[in-house]
Amino acid sequence: MPKRINLETFCQGALSEQMNRVMQEITRNIQDPNTDAEKARKLTLTITFKPSEDRTLVKTEIQTKASLVPAAPVKTTMVMGKDLRTGAVEVAEYEKQVPGQMVLNEEGKAFDPMTGEIADPAAERKIARLVRAE
Repeated sequence: MPKRINLETFCQGALSEQMNRVMQEITRNIQDPNTDAEKARKLTLTITFKPSEDRTLVKTEIQTKASLVPAAPVKTTMVMGKDLRTGAVEVAEYEKQVPGQMVLNEEGKAFDPMTGEIADPAAERKIARLVRAE
């Protein structure tokens, strides 16, 4: 019967070190709140044996690999439009607002966050407001 290999000391302890390193990666990934807790992680150990022609020596290579769960995507909404004066495309992250609330751009002009349309206060004054007499 062939002599047994001690996996703790195999390859001067490199096998054990690699396995422990990958196990730490996996446990950190499991504890990461940005990943799906229930998806499986995987540790793959590959040991490659390449014998010499006379079969007296065997070059052996070990490799460990972790299959981790990626972080969940972070989502946002962006508002895009064109500056009618310059033709430049403008984009900004849409930030949650109170419905109907106007937002000010960098120039201090109000714009509708749903459409990206810049509100023109002068045009608003031209609107006739009918009030019912009582």
